[in-house]
Amino acid sequence: MQNHDRETIILQWKRFIAGNEVDQSSIRPEILESWHYSKNKGIDINSRVAYHHNTDFLLERSQELITAAQPFMKMINEVIAGSGLRIDCIDFEGYFLCACGDPALLQESEHNGFVPGCNVSMDVLGTNAAGLCLALQQTTQVIGPEHFNVHLHNLNCSATPIFTPDAELVGVLNILSYATPQNRQTLGLTTSIAKAIENQLALNRTVTSLKVSNSELETIIEYLPQGVIALNSSGKVVSFNRKALELFAISPKANAGRRCRELEKILHSKQLNTRSKIHTEKEHTLSINGKKKSFIINVHSIENGARTLVMIEDSGRIMSLSATQSNRTSYTFGDIVGSCSEIVKARELASMVSATDSSVLLIGESGTGKELFAQAIHAASDRSKSPFVAINCGAIPADIIESELFGYEPGAFTGAREAGKPGRLEAASGGTLFLDEVEAMPLSFQVKLLRAFSSKSMVRVGGIGEIALNLRLIAASKVDLLEEVNQSRFREDLYYRIATFPIQIPSLRERAKDIRLLTMHFLEQISNEYSRQSIKADDNFYEALVSYSWRGNVRELRNVLERAVVLGLDMDILTPDQLPDTIRKAWMTNGIKQRTRASRSGGESENESLLQLAEHAAIAMVLEEEGGNISRSARRLGIARSTLYQKLDAAPHLLNVR
Repeated sequence: MQNHDRETIILQWKRFIAGNEVDQSSIRPEILESWHYSKNKGIDINSRVAYHHNTDFLLERSQELITAAQPFMKMINEVIAGSGLRIDCIDFEGYFLCACGDPALLQESEHNGFVPGCNVSMDVLGTNAAGLCLALQQTTQVIGPEHFNVHLHNLNCSATPIFTPDAELVGVLNILSYATPQNRQTLGLTTSIAKAIENQLALNRTVTSLKVSNSELETIIEYLPQGVIALNSSGKVVSFNRKALELFAISPKANAGRRCRELEKILHSKQLNTRSKIHTEKEHTLSINGKKKSFIINVHSIENGARTLVMIEDSGRIMSLSATQSNRTSYTFGDIVGSCSEIVKARELASMVSATDSSVLLIGESGTGKELFAQAIHAASDRSKSPFVAINCGAIPADIIESELFGYEPGAFTGAREAGKPGRLEAASGGTLFLDEVEAMPLSFQVKLLRAFSSKSMVRVGGIGEIALNLRLIAASKVDLLEEVNQSRFREDLYYRIATFPIQIPSLRERAKDIRLLTMHFLEQISNEYSRQSIKADDNFYEALVSYSWRGNVRELRNVLERAVVLGLDMDILTPDQLPDTIRKAWMTNGIKQRTRASRSGGESENESLLQLAEHAAIAMVLEEEGGNISRSARRLGIARSTLYQKLDAAPHLLNVR
């Protein structure tokens, strides 16, 4: 800055302080604006720096910045020694953290109060490079009398903001000098150092993140339910987790070298030989302390063969996990809706038997809710926290049903998985096995199933060792199993084994009084599924449902109601118009029958034939439903308007419905 420039700025500063008009062309806009800010904040031009009461707190919270900045400040300190420059590191609130530079200048600055903990923000000192840099978040230079505080008029400062990798302002790097002038090169120097600090911040965070990730990974591996062993390219064990030692019965107290040697001995044995090739989910039977144990082994090559990762899992745990995942009961006795005597009796019997381990046979047509009953029995039993495994016997091909239910050993047949496979009976052990459509089970397999239930044990396909079973059996059939026995399509001994406690589940036709209750229950469910307010239906809608025969039972009712809701999404109340034609025709037919019976029993039109009565009943019912509209009524009756007028002229008593 030239002397005349300095004098001009001093003059303008004095005019500003005195409240006089300032020549704006003589002062940089950001400086003038900051003077106004300082004056409006009531800052005294003679004020001294303020200090934070807890310097240790300031240094601790900015430790990340200080750690990144100090190496560069130490390096630059050697360059600027004797130059009359001082470099300050300042935090995001304007608090002074640390400094380096010319020793004489450091001593003088400290004498003036510029020590760790002092505050140089705009709110304390008014216009200064560090404070303005924080406010603008951009590189700033304030020379001599551009400072608002008169005690800073002998200072020259250049400041650059420091940002974290997340673009968060974390501090400022400030170069300060008294006699030494500052220029663009000084500003470039502070910018370069600040950028270097930002890069170091990013690097430090990356290193810290990698350390944390590595620590997390080590912790995860250590507590995995599987054993994990890493081998180098020579087959030597380089790391392992505690589960690997546990599975192979190796003492964790043995020294590291011995543990590695014992693991290598097992891994490179003829039974396993992890050097042979990469494989996944392969079952191996190994001798551990003289006892045969089965493991699922996964071997993976990583880093182009530099490492081999071996994953070991106890086969028994996999079976247990598979069984647990099968435990998907979602219904209880509270979900069995109905008040008619037949359904109440069935619910009471099911509730009674749920407290025992007796085999239950559920008998009922398709769609009556047999699996709902089975799940409710399981949920109310002592086995409720154990697996519920459902099998539809009619959906499994006869040639694979044995391997599906009993499982198989590795290599038991062509196409078998290398690791073998546990069967559904094993998965259900400890819980409940539900055999739906049990009547579809092949006769050739029934005797094997009977033996498994009777002996409470089974043998996998291709195996020789018996596996103990502890399960509760619930079977379901849509036909009369005793008749199947009489026709030699079902084994009598198996029937009596599974039918210890038979329960008859009524069809929907037998519980017509429950249709309204069930409909309200399902409409509430469907309303929730479609995020709608509770869906209602008019009386005709319910009457139409009661008129239908419901071959598909409760399942068909649920589907019909969902269809009606979809068709009536923009309606507040459902009507028969949203029902299928088959149900509406059944409703109309039923209405005609009722009107015809009423006419005959009431002695109306004694001279009319039964056919005429039925025709008149149909016309009267349609006219009533259509509000007397002739065109719509004729269309529904399937006749011309003129024909309908002729019939009304012949039977004037029908006109009173209009």
